[in-house]
Amino acid sequence: MELEGRPASERFSPHALRRACATHNYERGVDLVAIQQMLGHWTVSSTMRYVRPSATFIEDAYQRAVACTRAELTGKDSTA
Repeated sequence: MELEGRPASERFSPHALRRACATHNYERGVDLVAIQQMLGHWTVSSTMRYVRPSATFIEDAYQRAVACTRAELTGKDSTA
């Protein structure tokens, strides 16, 4: 989309806004099925293509999973 001669890095489309909204909701904990219904997709697999979590979100989820698993294996509380 060509807008007033703006560089490509500043361009956006309705599709990009839709994807950003889906990702934002997913990263805030909204269920993927709820996002699917909000976007009007027939299948969750379509919705999964829209959601693009950030590297920070993925790293945080990984760290939480590791902490939880360690706590279960050692019998300690992971929230401490």
